[in-house]
Amino acid sequence: GRAPFAEHEARLRSVAAEVTDVSAELRAGAEAITDDPARLEAVRARRQLLHDLRRKYGDTLAAVLGYAVEAQARLAELEQHDRRAAELDGERRAATVRVDAEAAKVAKARRKAAPALAEAVQHHLADLAMARTEVLVEVEGPDPSDDVRILMRQPGTVALPLAKVASGGELARAMLALRLVLTAGPPTLVFDEVDAGIGGEAAVAVGRSLAALGEQQQVLVVTHLPQVAAFAHSHVRVIKETGEDRTVAHIEVLDESARVVELSRMLSGQPDSSTARDHASELLATATRARQERGTAP
Repeated sequence: GRAPFAEHEARLRSVAAEVTDVSAELRAGAEAITDDPARLEAVRARRQLLHDLRRKYGDTLAAVLGYAVEAQARLAELEQHDRRAAELDGERRAATVRVDAEAAKVAKARRKAAPALAEAVQHHLADLAMARTEVLVEVEGPDPSDDVRILMRQPGTVALPLAKVASGGELARAMLALRLVLTAGPPTLVFDEVDAGIGGEAAVAVGRSLAALGEQQQVLVVTHLPQVAAFAHSHVRVIKETGEDRTVAHIEVLDESARVVELSRMLSGQPDSSTARDHASELLATATRARQERGTAP
């Protein structure tokens, strides 16, 4: 070779020898490889399975594995269904026993309280012009005995439910007596016709009872009796005016002096009567003293 290319010649010969060796090794390796169509098909099927799993259960193999864990837990829960159902049935039976026991306690307490409630209501009715009325409280039905009825009986008659035996005024007074006994109730009570068929001392007793109830709850009373109106903490007069084409009702909250005038009108129909005004002032003074005795005077 020529001197300027001698070094390159040597390097090329070395590379040629290396290529020959690598070619021989590759040929030997290729001849050593044995074709396995079954293994190839298994790998292809595995890759397809992984692809299908990602498409159905998650974007990544990690998500697929997470779904597998959840599915295994759910499967275990389903396989243990009978055992869990037996546990829940046992818990249900135990809860039923506890409920029945508490229901029996409630029924016993209601039956025990019924006579005392009837006696207390009857005691208040004696002050509300219903002295001869007997009150009964029946507690019936399976425990906890939710069928509670209040019955009333006049002398010589059979006991009947309150709504069937009482007139409008008697029903209102019976409810008033009941509310005076019970400690729980709605925040606002409305009484209409509570003074029907009474007057004099009975009317004063009704007014006193309503005032006592009004210390615990808001009580609205529609009345035409001055003895009842005098005991109110606040007196509102309703005036109805009839014109040619309509009727209008006005309300007016009365101050102390206007209240005397209105009570005088209710007493005698003559608000300017000095006698009626004296009587009205006396009624207001009686109501004030009653509140002072209960410690609720303004």
